[in-house]
Amino acid sequence: RVQVTLDSIGDAVITTDAQGCIDYMNPVAESLTGWPSAEARGWPAGEVFRVVHEETRVPAKDPIKLCLVEQRIVSLSGHRVLLARDGREYDINDSAAPIHLGDGGLQGVVLVFHNVTENRQLARQLAHDATHDALTGLINRAEFERRLERAVSSAQDEGARQVLCYIDLDQFKVVNDTAG
Repeated sequence: RVQVTLDSIGDAVITTDAQGCIDYMNPVAESLTGWPSAEARGWPAGEVFRVVHEETRVPAKDPIKLCLVEQRIVSLSGHRVLLARDGREYDINDSAAPIHLGDGGLQGVVLVFHNVTENRQLARQLAHDATHDALTGLINRAEFERRLERAVSSAQDEGARQVLCYIDLDQFKVVNDTAG
């Protein structure tokens, strides 16, 4: 009955033994990682559940290892990307929780993760739209002022030099008024 429940939910679920090797993966976890459960069984979870930071592409902390060491629920923040076996990538949110035996001993970890790729793409698009001109694709005035302020602050704090180039386009207002 428990396995039927885990096989039916919309989130990906992986369970491991006390050494962090995979015991079970539900169909959603199989789909997102690209690993069939039968093939992944016995493998170190870090080989199947490979996650990097979205921007830096640096391998992210392994929530399963962290959970095994600290024996507490672990939810890692930040934009994390799951690298599937077939090369696909998914933005995810994840958390890992220890599985304890009746006597309190550690049996393993349950990792739950959710594909948030569409949500993050929408958020990125909204952020872009809020800071860029729809016609030209250039940053808007508010974003320009924020970036200029950061550059000036950085130059003052670090003693670095910054350059600002001013470019004027003839008749740009006419183009902007006509086309957008």
